[in-house]
Amino acid sequence: MNRTIPTQTMWLTKFANAQFLVGALLLLCALTFYYLAVLRIDYSKTMLLDLGPYPDATEYFAQAKALRREGWPSIQIGYDKLPSRFPFGYPVLMLPWLKILPGADAVLAPFRTNQTIGLLLLLAVFAFYAYLAMPLMGGFAALLLATLPVFFTFCRSSLSEISASALTVMAFMFAYLGLKEERRWKIYLSAFCLGLSVNIRIQSLFFAPLLLTIALFPARGMRLRWLLHCAAIPVVFLLAANPVLVFNTIQFHSPFKTGYDFWAPYFGEKHLLFTLRYVPRINALTLWREATLQPYGYDTAHIFGTGTSFVPTFLLLTCAGLFFIRLNWFVGCAFSAGLSYCAAALSYLFGRGGRFYLPLLILLVAVAVLPVNWAARNLFAGRRIIATLVVFVLFAAACLGYPSRSGYNTRGISRSQAWDALHFADPPRPSLQFAAQRHFARLLERQPGIVLSDIDPVYLNALFPRSFVAAPIDGKHHYKWSYTWRYDRPQALALVEHALEQSIPVYALFISRNEMVSEQSRLPAVPGYQWHILNNSPGTATILKLGPVGSDEAPLPSD
Repeated sequence: MNRTIPTQTMWLTKFANAQFLVGALLLLCALTFYYLAVLRIDYSKTMLLDLGPYPDATEYFAQAKALRREGWPSIQIGYDKLPSRFPFGYPVLMLPWLKILPGADAVLAPFRTNQTIGLLLLLAVFAFYAYLAMPLMGGFAALLLATLPVFFTFCRSSLSEISASALTVMAFMFAYLGLKEERRWKIYLSAFCLGLSVNIRIQSLFFAPLLLTIALFPARGMRLRWLLHCAAIPVVFLLAANPVLVFNTIQFHSPFKTGYDFWAPYFGEKHLLFTLRYVPRINALTLWREATLQPYGYDTAHIFGTGTSFVPTFLLLTCAGLFFIRLNWFVGCAFSAGLSYCAAALSYLFGRGGRFYLPLLILLVAVAVLPVNWAARNLFAGRRIIATLVVFVLFAAACLGYPSRSGYNTRGISRSQAWDALHFADPPRPSLQFAAQRHFARLLERQPGIVLSDIDPVYLNALFPRSFVAAPIDGKHHYKWSYTWRYDRPQALALVEHALEQSIPVYALFISRNEMVSEQSRLPAVPGYQWHILNNSPGTATILKLGPVGSDEAPLPSD
């Protein structure tokens, strides 16, 4: 009898060591894929330096530059410092990278921020399971997460989805640990993380039912103490979310108004942001087409990847994982939070993109990994071989992202998302707008001037030296829907005339000569002045300068 116990202990130790070794190898595979698909990208060979989609990415970057320069988030159009339509949480996260990156590489700050957050989230997922003494499950989860198309797609993006999702996932982790270990401080930390995520994406507010986990905490001793903790959790959440509420109050005189009320007030006034009619017609239909491998429309994910957010095999694993969930009060609370967020995303006017479901898809990894862990245990035990092999086939297909559809409205479904992820930047695609502004800055160095361009003025003002001020040519820009701030041909002419009175040079910037020829008629006409070609190099951006009639500079060709 005394010999049996040490033998069992040795066997359990070896099994635990084998689990950790295999889990670590799976984590290494996940990190290797993440490096090849995300960290290794040479952004100079992609169009991503143009900071699309507009105006989202440009406003995030502009806010970060304004925070670094002036200590206050804003965007600039002409000489006007204006509020952004997006929260400032993600721009705050860019500040360390803006400090590290040299001047010309500052445009990489949004991408480096997301790359770093994605890497930390991968490590956090494995650490979470390892802490629970389930390293093998942690390895499976890390690999599933790393190869989830929507995850690696937005880890290499310039948008805020991955940063908000990381905080949301951390909130779920701490809430689970707090209940499992009966540690209230972890539930407080969960509420704090969820509140911080609201500063990045206000939609995180719909995960608020997660805060009910504090009510599930065992009530021992004085019931008044339990009630005080239940009341304190929402207070912690509100304190963490308070910066964006205070900022909205300062900017828009109400904590519940945002930059959308300033730049696109029509939808808010008509109560069109959230309505049930968007569910069947647009959002649910888009998800169904992607889940069933049907052609679907253009999505933001096409900018940073192939447009695919998830693959059917991942959904099959998730459905299988539902049978392995042990129902308890935390599961009910987590399900309520996820259902609340999903309902809000489905009824949201702009909720057709896969990026709005990123936090839900990451959380579903915890469900999808359950049958894989079950299959691994049965494989070691030599039982239920057929079911085990079926699960591993689904797991391999989910990691490979096969079958799937890549590209916009394509018909073939034999694509592997993992393979396409490794060849994202092939062939190289030039970043025309970034190249145009860099050519302009290099040619004119630090000379002051007003620059009119169809390139987003917020983008140009964030990249140009402070001596330059960029503005639109006329009313064709992304900021024309505001009822409060207006910019059209009269404002452009007034800006140019003011600059000429102050002896400030006035330029026009086009990404190509062809664009200059087709759009030159939109430039402001000032009596006694005419536009001259400043540079005439083929294949580069075309720069015009407004000068007196009869000067020796090359005149602008007529239509």
